Amino acid sequence: MTRLAHPDHDSRTLSLDADALARAVLSFCADGPDALMFAALKGTQSASLLLALLAAPSSGSPPAWLDDQGRIDTMIGKANAELDRFFIVGAARWGRRPDARGLERFHTALSRWRERLSTLPVHAWETLTDHFTFHGGQWIIGPGSPYWPGQLDDLAIRSDWAPPLCLWGMGNPATLVSCDEPIAVVGSRDVNDYGRFVARSVGLQAARHGHLVVSGGAKGADAAAHWGALAAREEREGSDDPEHAGRTVAVFAGGVERRGPSCNFRLFDAMLMTQGALISEMPPGTVPEARRFLLRNRIIAAMAGVIVVAQARHRSGALNTATWAAEMNRTLVAAPGDIDEPYNTGCNRLVHDGKAVLLASATDISEICHPEHTPYLLDTPHGEPSDDDESDGDTTITVEDPLQTMMLAAIRSLGREHIVCTMDTVIARIRERHPGKVIGVAAAQRALAALEAAELIAMDADGTIGVTRRSGTRAMPEDHISVQHPL
Repeated sequence: MTRLAHPDHDSRTLSLDADALARAVLSFCADGPDALMFAALKGTQSASLLLALLAAPSSGSPPAWLDDQGRIDTMIGKANAELDRFFIVGAARWGRRPDARGLERFHTALSRWRERLSTLPVHAWETLTDHFTFHGGQWIIGPGSPYWPGQLDDLAIRSDWAPPLCLWGMGNPATLVSCDEPIAVVGSRDVNDYGRFVARSVGLQAARHGHLVVSGGAKGADAAAHWGALAAREEREGSDDPEHAGRTVAVFAGGVERRGPSCNFRLFDAMLMTQGALISEMPPGTVPEARRFLLRNRIIAAMAGVIVVAQARHRSGALNTATWAAEMNRTLVAAPGDIDEPYNTGCNRLVHDGKAVLLASATDISEICHPEHTPYLLDTPHGEPSDDDESDGDTTITVEDPLQTMMLAAIRSLGREHIVCTMDTVIARIRERHPGKVIGVAAAQRALAALEAAELIAMDADGTIGVTRRSGTRAMPEDHISVQHPL
């Protein structure tokens, strides 16, 4: 179960901080991606300040849990004037020049945002967090989180839409940054066997090479791609390097708890059980209306370095994703098909018009992907090795002693799963991962003492152990809600 803590509370649990919660509230107020909201936020450069200025007329005082209270107090009395100023400044920073009509549209949006804001208990931290995390079942991350996919910022090049303010999700958030250039696979929901084969094969091959596979969780091509990625992980079970297979992420148009279709529930459960993730830019309770699917597609395109269209008709949502991909200069690849079959019209047209590279093979995608790698699953976006790795690889400190290396890897693994880490649980984890390995208590104590002396770990008076920044990892950030991962 997800556990929440007020940011001012001293807690060993992970917490949702004020910035992430403020972004969640702003996302609710905007009811979807909103260029006007994005411009205002660029002007304030503080989600807490923008939320406080929105709340000022109705409440008289900002919520006490917001950050930057000193700056907020000096501006709260002139909220509307400050909002106008921040909108103009933000639009300029975004490369836009708002005119009188643009300011009028902003004022109309303000009224709409404040109307939605009035339905929320913005002064009650616990109630608000419970609402926006779907009773603790979802996490929320913003751009300040190490799990934030930085490539989403490319959406700001569009003049009519904006990047998501935050993301809601279930599963392992580290999966979102486990690959430098994820592979997106999209296609029609009513694909035939050929389209299903292409989607599954590309997902399988991409995950075999350690790449993250992104799609929309729909039936047809999306589901085939997700299942292909899961099959790659299943292949690695029992191997010398079970963590080498890439993960898969599904992006939804509505709230994550409203994920669908129901025929894919088993797929979603399998993704969560294998460190995948289910994400959305929309808060809990949002109905996945038709228009939201087209907006969802921009996130799929932005997250990926390569977008493969497995099969698409002349009019298909997959072609909308392809349009977003071209807008952001992503590599667009399309699978060709029989020219007399309507199933293949969209893909054939993409290739004919020079908008997409032809997919020459569904079983060898090395020409369209970056080099093979093991997924980066540390709690940092910079691509260090996974907590499950048996070596420190490119971490800042190299541990040469085998036992120290195993113990440090076990400590990281336990920390990621939020299991209390003591010498006993570390030894148990090593024995679990290395059946037959005998570790004496004295040897374990010496190894832990050496790691502590090297400032790679820290031991509390009660025997609890944790890694330090010097170890090359990063403690789970306070802008993230704790999640008990299934693995």
